[in-house]
Amino acid sequence: MYLSHFSLNERPFSISPDPRFLFMSNRYREALAHLTYGVEDGGGFVLLTGEVGTGKTTVCRCLLQQLPDDTRLAFVLNPKLNSLELLATICDELDIPYPDNCESLKVLTDKISEYLLRCYEKGLSVVVMIDEAQNIETEVLEQIRLLTNLETNQKKLLQIILVGQPELQEKLARRELRQLAQRITARYHLRPLNLKETMAYVLHRVKIAGGRKNLFTRGSIEVLHNRTAGIPRLINTICDRALVAASSRNKAQVDNKVMNEAVSDVLGGDIGENLPNSVGRDQWLLIAGGAVAFVILMVAAFWFGRQTIPPSEVISQQVLSEDKTPVSEEKSSNDNESTREQASLLERLMADQRWDTNGNWSMQQLLALWKIEYSPLADGNGCLFAASYNLLCESGRGNWQQLREINRPAILKFSAGLQGNFWGTIEKLKGSEAVLSFGSNKVTVALDELSTIWTGEYQILWQGPSGYAGDIKMGQQGDAVSWLSEQMRLLVDGSLSQSREFDPPLKQALSEYQRRRNLIDDGIAGMKTILVINQETLDGIPLLQ
Repeated sequence: MYLSHFSLNERPFSISPDPRFLFMSNRYREALAHLTYGVEDGGGFVLLTGEVGTGKTTVCRCLLQQLPDDTRLAFVLNPKLNSLELLATICDELDIPYPDNCESLKVLTDKISEYLLRCYEKGLSVVVMIDEAQNIETEVLEQIRLLTNLETNQKKLLQIILVGQPELQEKLARRELRQLAQRITARYHLRPLNLKETMAYVLHRVKIAGGRKNLFTRGSIEVLHNRTAGIPRLINTICDRALVAASSRNKAQVDNKVMNEAVSDVLGGDIGENLPNSVGRDQWLLIAGGAVAFVILMVAAFWFGRQTIPPSEVISQQVLSEDKTPVSEEKSSNDNESTREQASLLERLMADQRWDTNGNWSMQQLLALWKIEYSPLADGNGCLFAASYNLLCESGRGNWQQLREINRPAILKFSAGLQGNFWGTIEKLKGSEAVLSFGSNKVTVALDELSTIWTGEYQILWQGPSGYAGDIKMGQQGDAVSWLSEQMRLLVDGSLSQSREFDPPLKQALSEYQRRRNLIDDGIAGMKTILVINQETLDGIPLLQ
């Protein structure tokens, strides 16, 4: 163990959620403030989400330490329960007696109701905290919501805290859970640490463990942050492994080499090449002898070659050799620089905004560009809601040129490596730059930068004609054909008669229109053709450029 070597009182990087080691970065402080507000507000739901290993459980345990003495707590650690099992677990946690082998939801609900009323009369508050809540089945979540119906004229009698991964937000955005979502009084998404916070986090934990000196070089922490993307659980595991390695080599600090090896041990990947253990003594002698012979041959070749090369060329080759960076070092440097640039870009894009992991909040901004008010919590799925306003959702994968051709604002999916995926809204394309929105943060970014994190996935909203059910083409009849013939009469041939049947004259007019607009002149009105027609004939629709 490395404790005596580094003069530590305890392991500073244990992965157990000890509140003493909680590093109160701005993000953790905000998370704790949101939870505290939600609990003090009295009744309803409080929501804390974050990626795996970002410290959600540690924040919750810190909150529990701050709860007043007049609070009664039920902590549910295993949410993979049915409704009956969950209510029984809550009763067990709160010491509420109930009949043996009880299989009645009503009996358990009545018992909890009676307990809540007694607590209210005594001036006590009751809190139920459910960890890993993304695993709760929909019908169980609905049962939990029904528990919060217990209330007086002044306040609700039960406070529920849901803690889970980002999928929990997606689950709560479903239409069938909108009643629960509307009762959330406070919510916070806990994001990983940035580089500055990672440095402070490591120093903080060493100090709490009794360390009086810096045990990590700055470079080693930069390596740590680049490889962990600021996720505290990974930071803890790797730092613990690095301290073991440093103490075994009698080092006073963890340097870049030790940190890289610790990262490799924890996350996988080889540092250097490992020779097989089965190599015997004779084989080693053969290998060593061969190596010596190879070195002698190389030296001889260099010496003879040097005699035949003019002095000026020798000097030139020496300069080139001295200036050349080893390929592996150059690659590592480029990788680190790329990671730092990506982290900086994410900070600019997201600032202090929530990470939209399912696209619902970005869809809210996209619909706002169409002058439509939409709430993911109250209105459910964004595409279904848009359909009530005769807007169609179109998902695809492409590049910037394809977005220019579509020429409509869109929501884009981005990748942040270990931090996961998130969505944002692209409002404008201006030359080689894009204007995007992430929550209330609006930022202009170069397309080259965005290309490093954009997955290529997008979703747009557009207006299809009445009766539209796919490409409009020869032989079809109906309202969509009637709309198309009217547009071609206005835009191409005034003598074209309006018809509900797609006939040869309509196809000829459509092909002519497509040629004029540099579209594929196949005489079929697909989405791209209809988008261009709408752009010419409709006022007030949002355009990308």
